[in-house]
This record gives sequence, C-alpha cells and structure tokens, in this order.
Amino acid sequence: MSQTIETNTADYVFHNVPEQLTPLQAFLDPFTRNELLELGVPAGARCLDLGAGGGSVTRMLSGLAGPRGTVTAIDQDVHMIPGGPNITVHTQDLGSGEPLPVSGPFDIIHARLLTHHLDNRVELVHRLAGELKPGGWLLLGEFVRSKPRVVAAPSEEDAEIFRTVLDGLYDVMTATHTHGDWGHHVETTMMDAGLVNTRTRWHFESFHGGSHGCRLLQNNVAQKRDDIVAHGLPAADVDRFVNVLMTDPRMVVRSHEFISVRGQREA
Repeated sequence: MSQTIETNTADYVFHNVPEQLTPLQAFLDPFTRNELLELGVPAGARCLDLGAGGGSVTRMLSGLAGPRGTVTAIDQDVHMIPGGPNITVHTQDLGSGEPLPVSGPFDIIHARLLTHHLDNRVELVHRLAGELKPGGWLLLGEFVRSKPRVVAAPSEEDAEIFRTVLDGLYDVMTATHTHGDWGHHVETTMMDAGLVNTRTRWHFESFHGGSHGCRLLQNNVAQKRDDIVAHGLPAADVDRFVNVLMTDPRMVVRSHEFISVRGQREA
C-alpha cells in the first residue's frame, strides 16, 4: 500500500517547485537512469530514495523494482513525490540525525543533491552503508563547485556577467548552505564506510539560452537574487542574467558540475 506522511514545508536552499525541479530533472534524470540500469536494480528490489524532491528517481526505482518491489522515499518536503502501489513516502529532515523511519536491508539506496547540504553527511554515508544488503549499492549524486565557463555569448560583457553572477551564487551557497567540494570526498568516505567496487563519474554539458539547463540556472539565481546582490554584485547584472541572458539562444554556457558516486556492500 502507498502511504504518504504529512508534508513539512520548512525552508529549503531552493524550494521544491516545478520551476526548480522540472529543469533539474530534465538535466540529471538521463544520467541517473543510466547509472541505475548499469547497477541492475533487480525485480522485487527493496529501494530507498533520500531527498526525493520531485520524485522522478522514485518513479524510476518503482518501475525497475516492479510490483514485487518496494520504494521508500524520504524528504523534508514531499508534496511533489508521487504515490504508487509500491511507493511509501515519509517526511523527515535528514540533517537532524534522527533514525530513519524505515530500516534496511536495501538493494539500492539513492540520494541526489542531498548530502552536500548536510553537516552530518559523513555520518549519514556510514549509516547508509550499514543499511545495504550484501551486494547492495549506494548511489549518491552531488553538484560540486567549479569555475563558470562560457562557450558563446552575445558579447564579452555578457560572458563576464554570467561568470560573475554564477560565482556570486556559488559564494552565497557556500557561505550559508552547502559544502561545495564534498562531492570530491564521497568515494573515500564510502571506502572508509567499508564499501567496495567504488567509482566516481563526473558530468558536464552545454546549456543554450532558453533550454531546460538555462532555466535551471535562471531559477537558481532568481531564488537567491537578493542574497547575491547583498553579497556585492550589481542588481542590474543579476537581473540581466535572469531576465535576458538565460533566455537568449546566443548564450551557450557550461552546466553545473555533477558527480555520481557508487559503492557496494561486500557480498
């Protein structure tokens, strides 16, 4: 039976709204799906999806595990996570350190864009490693801070505005919300937790103005606009980034850097 626990709409780094999650999922879902297919989610698998957001990976796991499998999705804001006959949804702040509402062992534990927000990230990775079945997989995906790059722009001035504003966003995020280089330490943390067959993949792609990727960057900056201006950037530059550059097809930029890390509990 599907079960949904009442939503907690506490403050988020970025709000769980379609304007944020739809382009994010369009960017990352193909990459995550390929990772899951490569791992081989068995029919009847018991799966855990942490920080499930809009629920797109929850749906993937539900389809891969099939009617005999189960998927438990957990997030602080669950209003966009779908229900389903093999899906259970729980509300929890995963940074609280409280016990998870469900215990293992699991065939697959997945978390995307979660642990770099958490101060208890190392402890959580160790806890999750212990919740895997022998042979089960932990798959974590994170953004890491990298230098903003422009492929093409209407002018060098616009290219510099892009680089400066995106760096301003990263500065705000690092100061208040995230651990920008954590993704580079995930694999060693998994190894320290006793996982084997670890591997990291790095992913970039180009975003054209008006595409889902630039809509993601547009929404990120729009949500943090006042913080970026307070950080010292001209409001006119931030507004040009949001209202002009991210919709201009002549603007081509590099995406956020995404890291996908896997580790397996020894059989």
